[in-house]
Order: sequence, then C-alpha cells, then structure tokens
Amino acid sequence: MSLLRGTAALVALLLIAGPVPAAARDGAGASAAPADAAPGTVVRVHGVGWPAGISVQISVCGRMGVNGSADCDASGAVTVPVAPDGTLDAGLSVTAPPVPCPCVLHLTTPPGVPEQTLNLPFEVLGHPQAAVVKQAEPVRVDLIDAELTGGGTWSELLGWRTRRTLVLTVRNSGGQKVVNAPLVVGWGAGGEADSPVTAPPTGTVEPGRTAVFRVPVELPPASYGTFVVGGRFAGQVPFETSFSTYPYGLFGVNLAALVLLVLGVRAAIRRRRRPPAAPAAAVAPALSEPLDRSALLGYLESTAGRVDGDTLVIDRPALVAYLKGPRLVDPEALDRFLAGRSPDGPRELGSGR
Repeated sequence: MSLLRGTAALVALLLIAGPVPAAARDGAGASAAPADAAPGTVVRVHGVGWPAGISVQISVCGRMGVNGSADCDASGAVTVPVAPDGTLDAGLSVTAPPVPCPCVLHLTTPPGVPEQTLNLPFEVLGHPQAAVVKQAEPVRVDLIDAELTGGGTWSELLGWRTRRTLVLTVRNSGGQKVVNAPLVVGWGAGGEADSPVTAPPTGTVEPGRTAVFRVPVELPPASYGTFVVGGRFAGQVPFETSFSTYPYGLFGVNLAALVLLVLGVRAAIRRRRRPPAAPAAAVAPALSEPLDRSALLGYLESTAGRVDGDTLVIDRPALVAYLKGPRLVDPEALDRFLAGRSPDGPRELGSGR
C-alpha cells in the first residue's frame, strides 16, 4: 500500500512541475506537451539529439514500460522521421495501454541502427493506477521465418510501383500471452530499413502458438536495385530480408526511343546535305537506223527540180514511196522531221552539200 502511495505522489509531482524533458543514456532527449491527457487527445512530442535520417517509434506504455512491449499499446504507435539536425516532432493520439499506469511515452529506434530507447513520464487521465510489477518471466518470442512474396508484374517491369508482401512468422515460446506486441517494419536501400511501413495490429499470441503477419510494402515508381525490408517484433525479435527489382521494360522503351531519335536526326542531316537533282535534259529523237545519205541525195538529184542555185523542189508523195522501198531511213523519224514543215505543197530542202 505504501508503494502505491509513493507512486501516486510521484505522479502528482510530475503534474505540478509540467512537461519534464527526459533523456536517454546516449544524450537523446524528448518532451511532451501536455504532460497528461485523456485517451483520444493529441499531444505533441518533441525530441532532440537523435541520429539524423532514421525513424523513431512512439507508443504509450503502462507499468513504466518495465516489461517492454508487453506493457505498450502497439496499435496506437506512430513513427516519425528524424530531421538532419537530430530533432523530431510528432503528434500522438493518446491511447489506453494494456496495463495500468504509471505510464510513459516509449520512444525507440528501428532495427538496423544502434538501439536507443527513452521512456518519457506521461499520465493517461482516467486510466487505472497500480504498483509497478516486473514480470518474473519475460516475453519470449522466436522468429520462424521472414520472406517477401509478389513481384514480377508487367507494371513493375515498366517502372510503375513495386509491391511486395512481407510474410512474418513468429512463435510465442514463453508461458504468457503476447498481447498487441508492437510490430515495426521499414524498407530502404543501402542495407538500412529506414523508411517506415504501416503494420497491422498483432492481436494476441497464446503461449506455444505461432502467428503469421502479412505487411504490404510499396516502393515509389521507377525504383531499381536491391532493397532491404526489416524491423522488430515485440521490441526484441529483429528480422531482415532483401529483394531486387529492375524495370527492364522501362529500360527497353527508353532505349528504343533513343534509337529512333538518333535515326531521325541522322536522316534529317542527310536530307539537308543531299544536292538537288538536276532537271533531265531533253533528248532529241534518234533514228532507229542510220541514214544512207548518198542514196538519198542521189534520188533527190535525179527527181527534184532545181529552181535556182542550190534550191531543189521535191514531191512528198514520190519521196515517201521511194522510202518505202529498200530501207534507207526510219520512216517514223522522217515523218517527225517533215511534220515541222508546211503540211501543203512540195517541200523545199537545201542541198547542204
């Protein structure tokens, strides 16, 4: 009874003094405002001195958190990233822990980094008070398996969101129930799972029973490389697994587009360098057979009448009839030649000798 009164006196002193910053052994600290609140109220938690770039989980625990995750409400926990200057700010909706107060706000780092924890005294208004009792037998949970399923879809190959499902199997090897144990899950590149993932409630795991938890993990679009997925169950069971993803379809589409672009630019450059085609020269009609000039001139000398000088008068019908005899010239070529003259009357032909 005296122990209970002493605990109540300590709580009353904390309420009078207001928010009291708490510090971890390695220098990380935190404070909450207000320092007491009823379930459903949002309190602001401010921290300093935490490792930059990691995430910190905050939950409400009873019994001063002496029994670890068994004293904490994992369903209402929040995860907040730490800023580059080592500070963090979070809004936590107060929930009722599974065991009586005195209560604390429990801050802890994720697996994969040096473990840092801090218990910040906090009063949950209306929640039962009881003496702090450390359980004789701590919670014992064994990790059976942690694997990732899914992947290999067309959307992932084309660079859309990468999705996997973490299948975590654990066994309660102790003699007590594990109730609402916190399940912290994160993913990341470079071997550190520092991007938090929302995990489902864990419920109750009876002694000697095995529980399986499935946690969806989603990466941003166009993610490629090797990633790790890890975390901690019940505050004491770390796990980690990895997978690789490469959007080969997206790489292929980009490569094809680049090749088409290069070919188009090359064709455009060739068209600009090519000289314009010269117009085709007019080709005079050629005779299909050589002209026997001596025979033709002999015929003209013997049949044509001389007017004066070198001017001869020829009779077209007679000339055509002559040409239809032994082939001296192509008749079609001759017709084309004579067609340029007057269509009526005899044709005059200079001797041109």
